[in-house]
Amino acid sequence: MSKMKPSLRIAKREIALLFNSKSSFVLAIILPFVSILFFNTLLSEGVARDLPVAVVDLDHTATSRNVIAQLDAAPEIKIGFFPLDQQKGEALIRLGKAYGVITIPKNFEADLKSGKQVHIINQYNSNLLLAGGLEYKAFRKVIGTISAGINIEKQRKKGVSMQQALVNYQPILANNHVLSNPFTNYSYYLNTGFLTMFFQLFVMLTTIYCFGADLKYSKGNKLLNITNGRLSAIILGKVLPYTVWFLLVGIITLLSMYVWQDFPFLGSKITVLVGLLLLILANQSFALFFIAISGSFREALTIGSGFGAVSLSFSGITFPIFGMPEVLQWLSQVFPFTHFFELLLDQSQRGFPVFYSLKSIIILVVLCIVPIAISWLKLKRLFLKGSFNHRI
Repeated sequence: MSKMKPSLRIAKREIALLFNSKSSFVLAIILPFVSILFFNTLLSEGVARDLPVAVVDLDHTATSRNVIAQLDAAPEIKIGFFPLDQQKGEALIRLGKAYGVITIPKNFEADLKSGKQVHIINQYNSNLLLAGGLEYKAFRKVIGTISAGINIEKQRKKGVSMQQALVNYQPILANNHVLSNPFTNYSYYLNTGFLTMFFQLFVMLTTIYCFGADLKYSKGNKLLNITNGRLSAIILGKVLPYTVWFLLVGIITLLSMYVWQDFPFLGSKITVLVGLLLLILANQSFALFFIAISGSFREALTIGSGFGAVSLSFSGITFPIFGMPEVLQWLSQVFPFTHFFELLLDQSQRGFPVFYSLKSIIILVVLCIVPIAISWLKLKRLFLKGSFNHRI
């Protein structure tokens, strides 16, 4: 118990500092809950709807108006503009007022009735991958349905039965089975990534701040005196309150997704909680490593925030890891978020057995140990010195 007294004393001191320091209070308490409210509100719809699209109708016939009505009925898009020509439609895309412009050519109805093949032009902004992809998907679906109707009607006029006409038009049917996220709900995927990424960023920066502030103001020696020179007691005392707090915040974050937003959860809750704790510890370990290699408080915060932000790109949420160059594939394994995100998807949306998440858990354990182990001696010297090399 006597060995625990210095750590408990430092822990009590840290809790007091948390409520006395505006920066620590904002990083550890305010911002995590702001991010929970922000992302759960921002992506509450799950799927983008009613994206504004322009239609240039150069035919002005009953058939062209029917095409426009069917396009407008698609849930992904909403016909909001009717420019007089294609150039004015393109201007709407450049101004960001429309995500696409669809042009129905002259003599559209007459050419269809005469048996000619006609072209409806669809222009969309592919720089906006989500919006452009949804507009393109809706356009293809509607035009495909209209084309099928015209083809089947022609066959029916020739005496072909409805069943045979359907077979003639599409002899091969695709039987798709979506194994994960069958509702194509972007919130299920993006919120899972964004919320946990910001969560681990707050863990990282709070840990750097709680250690870095003492070293910035030359209080490292004071902490060593309290613990009789034991660095482990300093780390335990300073980290423990934040570990407990962020574990609670992490659980609230998960509840906001899987209870409040009713995201699907098909796997083991205990496994996710273990992964959450390891994510916190791994980020705290990396935070101590960044403090050890930094020459100043500001430098440690810069490296830590950069590491946390870049982890999103290496997690596979924006671009699949297997599509990256081999060097970057190996580099992605250094980030704790990569493995926690994989574990979370496996257990929540994919419903994999716990066995398949053991690899992620083992790597997270390694990432909890290695950073602090290789920086231990340097941390010891830093606390003996009492401060960073530069007081900024």
